[in-house]
Amino acid sequence: MTARRAIAACARLALVAAAVLAIAAGTSLASVRPLDGHAAAATPSVRLTIDFARRPGAAHHVAHVGCSASGPRVDGFLRALGAARACAHARRIAGLLAGQPDPHRACSQIYGGPERALVTGTIGGRRIRHGFSRTNGCGIADWRRAMPLLPRPG
Repeated sequence: MTARRAIAACARLALVAAAVLAIAAGTSLASVRPLDGHAAAATPSVRLTIDFARRPGAAHHVAHVGCSASGPRVDGFLRALGAARACAHARRIAGLLAGQPDPHRACSQIYGGPERALVTGTIGGRRIRHGFSRTNGCGIADWRRAMPLLPRPG
């Protein structure tokens, strides 16, 4: 094997290792870059619907996020946030949105408020269906992490 081939093989191996670590950490693959500075993968498409209510029985507010090769778009309460920012944040928290809650996660019993939200759709090939509430410390932390896709409570 020539030195050039060995360096290329090491660079590919490092890229794969970085991608695996990024997935495990719940970050976007778009943030992983190989040694030559080019994007590791095309940014994944995003299609999300966010249904939000301030309290049970209150009016629901709905927003949509769409991010594809034709460009980003948002509607509803996310217009003020902006399409590019919403897309970037959705990709950044894809792991949270697609993940299953850890049954062994210790959550403080602090009530944060009656707000509820449901995020559904897809990011890349991952199906998304994640409910948010602020009924304990874990829910409060997850809500904060999902902001600004979710409105500020209060």
